[in-house]
Amino acid sequence: MAEEYRQRLDNNVEKIVENFKEIIRTSQIRDKTNTTRECFQNHIHATTIVQATESLLKLVAEIKMAVALGDFEGMNQTIDSRIDEYSKRRDEVNTQIRHLKSDVSSALFELEAHYYQSEWRTPP
Repeated sequence: MAEEYRQRLDNNVEKIVENFKEIIRTSQIRDKTNTTRECFQNHIHATTIVQATESLLKLVAEIKMAVALGDFEGMNQTIDSRIDEYSKRRDEVNTQIRHLKSDVSSALFELEAHYYQSEWRTPP
């Protein structure tokens, strides 16, 4: 596919250069009888340059589209790596929360034991 793009690029640039040279060559005023013919040739060369330029613009648009569509694989890899990273982080946080829950539960059990054995406890 890249080779096809290079070939099309080379062909279009070559057309532009050749036709521009022909416009310059035919722009020399020689005699009045050839002026109309040379004017017509210049119009043809200018039209060919415009067509080649439009073709180059289409080629650029195709390349941009190919890069955008082809980059989805890279984006998917990035997304997958982020998902893995966040999953690991989630597991770490869940482990920390379980340890924290255990610590809080133990502390609460001790506090309840002290409270119920305390003289400051108010009767129900």
